[in-house]
Amino acid sequence: MRLTIQDIVEAVQGKLLVPNTESVVIHEITTDSRQMVNQGLFIPLRGERFDGHQFIGQVYDKGAVATLTMEEDIVDSRLVTIWVKDTGKALLDLAQFYRKTFDIPVIGITGSVGKTSTKEMIAATLSGKWNVHKTEGNFNNEIGLPLTLFKLKPEHEVAVIEMGMNHFGEIHNLTTAALPDVAVITNVGTSHIENLGSREGILKAKLEILDGLSSDGLLVINGDNDLLGELKDLSVSKVTYGLNPKNDYWAKNIKNEGMYTLAEVTTPKAQYSIRIKALGEHMVYNTLAAIAIAEHYHLTQDEIMTGLSSYQPAKMRMHITETEYGLTLLDDTYNASPDSMKAALRVLMDYQSKGRKVAILGDMFEMGEFAPQLHQEVGAFAESVKVDLLISIGELAQQIDVAYKSAGGKKAIYFPTKEDFVREIKHIIEPADCILFKASRGMFFETLVEETRKVK
Repeated sequence: MRLTIQDIVEAVQGKLLVPNTESVVIHEITTDSRQMVNQGLFIPLRGERFDGHQFIGQVYDKGAVATLTMEEDIVDSRLVTIWVKDTGKALLDLAQFYRKTFDIPVIGITGSVGKTSTKEMIAATLSGKWNVHKTEGNFNNEIGLPLTLFKLKPEHEVAVIEMGMNHFGEIHNLTTAALPDVAVITNVGTSHIENLGSREGILKAKLEILDGLSSDGLLVINGDNDLLGELKDLSVSKVTYGLNPKNDYWAKNIKNEGMYTLAEVTTPKAQYSIRIKALGEHMVYNTLAAIAIAEHYHLTQDEIMTGLSSYQPAKMRMHITETEYGLTLLDDTYNASPDSMKAALRVLMDYQSKGRKVAILGDMFEMGEFAPQLHQEVGAFAESVKVDLLISIGELAQQIDVAYKSAGGKKAIYFPTKEDFVREIKHIIEPADCILFKASRGMFFETLVEETRKVK
């Protein structure tokens, strides 16, 4: 990165409080006062429970040479200081400015579930031809996305950017910073329905991604999703993907082979026999989106297949391991919604194992008044796929247990807390069990994976 102070002042519409510093060059941007930087700019963010302005006096020793501020006073005379009205908005504005310095394709991805797996699949596929920059971890919000853009380097040939949200307006802010050339909406489910009121509200929020899409851009959507499949009269070009042959990109003959998923894919240009290192029908959807984008950018079939072969599941997203005790652990603990719970249960039941199929499910958050009903839907679904044992953990997850038993399920255990489960774990788990772990991120179910791994 090479931005001058003058560039930054213009990008954020700020006021330079230290004269004759316009030519100072910035090489890194951070919002973390603890981070070491080289010729860095510190952007102090302010929230309900924190204020980065308190740490401006500490960042020079970490390599910062400049800071933004929403206060008129200069805290550290060693720092070039730029006043702005809102440092959060300035962060996004500066990210947009920096993104515009790159003439490369940018792919933006949002959706109720599957954003990260789709992002990883698209990045892997495009890597068959290009040097890809992508969102790392959960850097998909109004802080993480700008920081992701700031890591773009001259050697990058394409960027794959994930966009998360839980309120109206957030996707608008993200997409107008990233300015994607291709926008992907994986699905419209019930995640964050507490804040958005309905699935129609969620659809409206997801469609904000079009606000930053280039005028000649492409919208790639899951045509099998009921709300997305009904979209008409859009101002941009779109392609659809799914299992229905009516989609532009579709798949059939899906099956599992060990830790791989196989399928036959038909596109407007070619046919593919894919073999991806991930389990589940939902991963075929992710692959279809990736192939659609790759063909849009004229990658050859060999380049696409080479990229697909490099895909590796992200951490805590259906990561499969075996223990010394002979257990198979399906760690899908990163997050959960009703749709992703059902998808994970399908993977569990399709997985070839010698022992019982055990589902350990926990609370799903941000469901608001819909929480009891949505947890009950998961419980009824668990009964319909006939898991051998259902273990529900958490206050909300009690509704999973109730619905499972009401639907006729016989083998279920409910625990109010994770600690209650851990105390009984040795009496519950049997050799050769295949065990799925899934709950919302705030349940920290990865701790249960580790506890189960110790069982002998």
